[in-house]
Amino acid sequence: MELFHRISYILFLSTLYYQGGSAGTVVTGASLSATVGDSLDFNCTYTLQGDDVVYPGLISWEIKKDSATTGFESIATFTPPYSVGSNTFTSTESGLKFKNRSELLDVMSNDNTTFNVVMRVRNVECADEDSYRCSVTFYSPTNGQSVPTAGTSLTVQAPAEKPYEVPVPVPDNIEEGMNVKFTCTANVGKPPGKIKWWRYRNGIVAPQSMGESSENPQVQPKVCVYNVTSSIQHNMSSDDDQSVWRCSVDNELLTTQPDQNKPNQESQRVDVYYKVRVPTITRNPDPGDMQFAVGSSVTLTCVAQGNPRPGIHVDKNANKYVWTFQASPGENTTELPSTNGVLTLNNLQESETGTYTCTAFNGFNGKSFNASKDTSLQIGPTGRPTAAPLNGNGVGLDGGALAGIIVAVVVIIVLVVVAVWCILKNRTSKDSIDEPPEKPVRNNQGLSFANRPDIVNNDKSSPFYPHEKKQYNTDLPYSDLTFDDKPRSRKPIQLYENNGMSSTPYSEVMMPSV
Repeated sequence: MELFHRISYILFLSTLYYQGGSAGTVVTGASLSATVGDSLDFNCTYTLQGDDVVYPGLISWEIKKDSATTGFESIATFTPPYSVGSNTFTSTESGLKFKNRSELLDVMSNDNTTFNVVMRVRNVECADEDSYRCSVTFYSPTNGQSVPTAGTSLTVQAPAEKPYEVPVPVPDNIEEGMNVKFTCTANVGKPPGKIKWWRYRNGIVAPQSMGESSENPQVQPKVCVYNVTSSIQHNMSSDDDQSVWRCSVDNELLTTQPDQNKPNQESQRVDVYYKVRVPTITRNPDPGDMQFAVGSSVTLTCVAQGNPRPGIHVDKNANKYVWTFQASPGENTTELPSTNGVLTLNNLQESETGTYTCTAFNGFNGKSFNASKDTSLQIGPTGRPTAAPLNGNGVGLDGGALAGIIVAVVVIIVLVVVAVWCILKNRTSKDSIDEPPEKPVRNNQGLSFANRPDIVNNDKSSPFYPHEKKQYNTDLPYSDLTFDDKPRSRKPIQLYENNGMSSTPYSEVMMPSV
């Protein structure tokens, strides 16, 4: 009632002094913008002119009632400085809506002429988007009453939100070559943004962009939720096995993160069934030319890609590795025991020379597939040993022992070569005897001779003996030779008979080495 009487009294005075418009002014910003959840100040400034007076309760922030009318409804009233009274929210619908989340600041002035009126909203809601105005009633004894206003509009924005559900592939039993659909629904915020799709392949950190939504919702006042549904289709390949599919949302308010990391949902890892590929075979050790020594060992490892992967899944009858051996083309093959594609061969023999084949199997949805790869091994004495030779105790010699043996053999060979060289050199020096300047003409001086029967020609069993004995004297002169220790020529010398005229056919003598 007190407020009612005060206003009535002011209106009465205004009828007495009204002679035209007051010179007081009211100013506010033309527009405001805020994001849902933010804090926002509605600020207006009024200025007194001349003898203007503003009374308590005649300063207010107001909101437009609805779009169909031009009227405004008061939210709160303010009291100027040095006046009796307080700032108050009205009991209107609008006043009650703002009361619990807003604050009315004291009217302030630095010069007692210009005053600031502030209503602070601590938690902006999308429904706050509307037209507002600041109204001040001036009274002047000279000019009477005036009620200038200044209007502003509030635009409320909202960030995009995390998609509602995890994208699920359809169908869920996926084979290589199938077209699969993913769907994602999300609130893209205000102003409306986009849904973006990303694919993360197994073992690759960086995602690949797979497209974005094309829908552009029509913006409406006081509406901040704009739900958009986006779908993509993709022809799945083996490279998509174990991939993850992500849908993220984005609008212009989300600027602090990469697009793929903005609010998102992602699928579980996607299983893509595909038939087994041609295996790869590795050997340990690997001599390169596939030559192995008898008694050596080798491990053959077979690996094939496929989903289900051979040898790993529970159904070992459908998903497995099989090793076989064939000595030569046309002969029967023999299945060999192995473990998950690993074949170990110990104490190799020449009979194990041949072709080793690994066949990988897998199957899904009632279908079976296989692929093979082979490798050849040559086992024999000329092969490369794959283990250290054994010593007398049956223990393999290590690298140091082998090196010592090799060094010892080399040293022995060198010593033998040096010894042979020294012997040959020494013999050569002994054989180098200077020959006399000339050969003696006669060297049988002082020799004594004695006739002795010729052993050959006196052979009475010979059919020619009677004739030769009768016609010839077949006795031969023999002499004992004595040599001194002086060097002699190696050239043959000839002995002469007593008469010095004839020589015996057995007279050439080789001088021994001295």
